Amino acid sequence: MRPQLDAIATLLDQGAADSAVRLLRSSWEPELPARDRIPIYCMWIRGLCDIGDYRHALTLARRAAGEFPRKPDILTALGNVLDLCGELEQARDAFEVAVALDPHGVLQHYNLGAVLERLGDEDKAETCYCEAIALDESAPTMVEANAALGALLRRQGRLEEAEEVYDRYLQEDPLDVEMLVEHGICLSDLDRLEEAIERFESALSLEPEHGSALYNEAITLYRLGRYESARETMQRAYMAERDNPLTLAVLGAWTLADPRGDLDVALRLLYRALDLVTHFHECGEYGAGYASLVAEEVFESLWQNGRRSEAREVARTAGRRDWITPHMFETMNRADRGTPAARAEAFRVRVRAEPESAPEDWPEGVGGYTTDLTVIASDEAEARELTLRYLRDLEPSVEVQFDVDVVSRGSETFDGARARGVARIDGTRAYFRA
Repeated sequence: MRPQLDAIATLLDQGAADSAVRLLRSSWEPELPARDRIPIYCMWIRGLCDIGDYRHALTLARRAAGEFPRKPDILTALGNVLDLCGELEQARDAFEVAVALDPHGVLQHYNLGAVLERLGDEDKAETCYCEAIALDESAPTMVEANAALGALLRRQGRLEEAEEVYDRYLQEDPLDVEMLVEHGICLSDLDRLEEAIERFESALSLEPEHGSALYNEAITLYRLGRYESARETMQRAYMAERDNPLTLAVLGAWTLADPRGDLDVALRLLYRALDLVTHFHECGEYGAGYASLVAEEVFESLWQNGRRSEAREVARTAGRRDWITPHMFETMNRADRGTPAARAEAFRVRVRAEPESAPEDWPEGVGGYTTDLTVIASDEAEARELTLRYLRDLEPSVEVQFDVDVVSRGSETFDGARARGVARIDGTRAYFRA
């Protein structure tokens, strides 16, 4: 049986999951010994996940866990499927049992950390990543755990610690392109710009058309004031990844700001970036955070180059999808109302919206949504007024009934420092059925 299992594992590693699943089905026999059933279960679950058949993968994983409730590999496979199905709490529970059964398992610690991070428990996630790295006796240590730890530390603003993680890993494996790029981004964030360029160049010596390396090198060159080199490198990033929304947005912004730039080319790049990020977000490939980054880049470019009505339309599109950023709000609020001479406060506002007929870009079958906003206003009445003005502008062609409730007053006060208006979206829209 072992040669057959090895052949199936090779198929999975080569991306031939369909063929692997067919072989696994034909190999299954109820009388197989446990030493063979366990790897078959694990590979079969993985194969079903690889072809996107999560429903049958979850059924098989639950069956395997019922049969082998104390086998870490089976529980890890179950946790992975639950994670893919969005059942994060259940995935966490499966990984926790796997860790308890095998405290020295590197993969179990990493998987548990990844789920905990997505659940918002970053302290425990960090501990899990560190455990996975410490337990891994191979060289280099697990790249996924190192990358996840570095990214978590960067997001928390602990840049020096993140830089040490990347540097330590690259001493073990100096040819890992992705880690070279991540290290370069971290060095750039630390304003160690020349060192960052060296990392990007190292990555590009291994993969000359690596889109992320080219993009981030271009950004770093721009920060160094080497504008022509930056534009040339960003153009190379675009040629390497023509459908990368952020690259399109930045290249479009730079082209629009360049007195010698082609206006038609610039606008085509900017609006293509918006179209792509909308498409990929709807397909689940990009999260709201990335989409917000692209939308803000396009908005800022249009606004700063005198195309403010277009910028407002971008903001309106972003607002309907919860991509609108505090910077976009503040920019428009200052233009519309200036900064107040009188004292203003932050209010937390809860909204319930019910349209007569759902707009086309809403999910099918929904009857409305709820959301929370932070609003800068002089009092509660003005907070409600500014909230309604913003919400009605989002859907000007649809009749919507809004229920606005000021639920709390923030501790912040502003004496001319902030413009009045909606300041940010707190969380995301929660749609409800009709």
